Amino acid sequence: MSRILNSIVAVCPDMGIGKNGNLPWHPIRLSNEFKHFQKMTMTPLVEGKKNVVLMGRKTWFSIPAANRPLKNRINIVLSRELNTAPEGAHYLASDFSSALHLLDSSELEKQVDQVWIIGGSPVISVEKFREIFPGVPTGVQEENGVQYVFEVYESTDH
Repeated sequence: MSRILNSIVAVCPDMGIGKNGNLPWHPIRLSNEFKHFQKMTMTPLVEGKKNVVLMGRKTWFSIPAANRPLKNRINIVLSRELNTAPEGAHYLASDFSSALHLLDSSELEKQVDQVWIIGGSPVISVEKFREIFPGVPTGVQEENGVQYVFEVYESTDH
């Protein structure tokens, strides 16, 4: 099945997406950035379906245990090291290709709307596509003394 894959990543000025299991600006909390992440990854375009969040093992374990799995989304963890899905995760895939096959399985294909790749860097480096994120604020945003920008990329190779 042909499927649009989306990626959402927060980066610092040096293009880093995390440090020691945290976002680059930790311990500062950027509530608008987090609300944007939730809105984008949680809101399906098709009523009655759910979005998938696809992430690496380290990203999964960087999420506080009380917040795992990310609610109202199907959580898929990528790992070559784990043999079973970590507690709370809905599915485990050994690599990106296996995750795509899982999405096309009879168990998931009718449930899934959008797929969001949320990190970490090994997973993001594998993905070769970007989808337009509707409603993204433009220009430099500032919150709690930290400046950030929402960037939108679209791959023309499809």
